[in-house]
Amino acid sequence: MFACYVAVSFIDPLLLWCGGELTSSIFGFGARWPLGLFMVAALVGAAGFMTIVGRERTSLSVDALAITGWLVLGLVVAPILGLGLPTGVAIACYAVVLLVILLYVLGFGRWETAFVRTVSWPVTWSLLALFFAYSAHRLILFP
Repeated sequence: MFACYVAVSFIDPLLLWCGGELTSSIFGFGARWPLGLFMVAALVGAAGFMTIVGRERTSLSVDALAITGWLVLGLVVAPILGLGLPTGVAIACYAVVLLVILLYVLGFGRWETAFVRTVSWPVTWSLLALFFAYSAHRLILFP
């Protein structure tokens, strides 16, 4: 639970900020995230991390692959979608990514029993991700 708190509150917003800086220097678009897109991107990142945390531990290589995918999502994919596309298209793309994550969870996941039984756990962490993304955007990253 502590790892999920740290990832959702600190690592995910900073990962998006670093990804925005990195991709803007490579592709030449602005590095300043609009607030709504930053929050939606953080929600996608939180959903990706919750799939890692809620998964049954089967092998270290699968965990390493999932964490690498989460880092690529935060450093490359999310900033390109959020900063390179118009707002409506970017939100639609984030919705598709969330749908893919949900389909993965339902179809291919091997999940801990407690993770599947409760809806409050993903909802709580999603709300925390939105709150921390809002706070990081307004107070720290783009004051």
